[in-house]
Amino acid sequence: MSYRRLLAVVEAEQLGTKKTGAAPFNHKRTELFNALEVYFPHFQSFLTFPGPQPEDRAQVSAEDVRLPNSLSTALSTQDSQIVLKLSDDFNLNELYCASLFDSARQEWNLQGRGPLEILRLSAGLWFTERRALISSLVLLIQAAMDDEWDPDLAVEIHLYIERLLNAGLRTRLITLIKELNEEGPSGLGGHGVEPYVVDSSGAIVLRRNVVHKERLSLSHCLLLMCSAFRISLLLPFSSVER
Repeated sequence: MSYRRLLAVVEAEQLGTKKTGAAPFNHKRTELFNALEVYFPHFQSFLTFPGPQPEDRAQVSAEDVRLPNSLSTALSTQDSQIVLKLSDDFNLNELYCASLFDSARQEWNLQGRGPLEILRLSAGLWFTERRALISSLVLLIQAAMDDEWDPDLAVEIHLYIERLLNAGLRTRLITLIKELNEEGPSGLGGHGVEPYVVDSSGAIVLRRNVVHKERLSLSHCLLLMCSAFRISLLLPFSSVER
């Protein structure tokens, strides 16, 4: 699942609607609705990723992994060490990190790059995907509020966001904001964690700065929700939010 692909679908519908006004139902809209249903569980469990597993770590350590929907993939000793470091730095499942590494290998030319740079590229790709899901949610909430969108589409998106709120999205966002403010692999990093990542433009940036921007975007989501949705969907506060 690529969150960047989802973002492209949402942006395409937004651009088409604002250019043409209340556009008729078309293939882009069909693609949007299909994508929203496919990604509903991903919005519901917002930015929840699989954690480490001893059996998966053993598979990566053995330098031979089987990724979802792919054949067995051989890793070099250096590749294996990069994948395990990525897992340790972000508290991510080892096979998931192997797929991140494989995606980085397809997206960037890794020939001649050192292990530290490859680690930063893989981590940066993970943050890029995260940012795409956050941006998609922001655009959808704005669509439910924006009178420049087709009114029928805005209503459908409003109902979609309500489903997510009823499924606990607000609580998940607040929990995530708190987690991202903590030291450690699931948050800002901490002792022994690589402090830099490479972003989509190829620039080296501090992990902490990327995380702070994420928290700001998530806070923006909550603010938009408070403006766009009835209070009964945002209450009651759970114990984790107090």
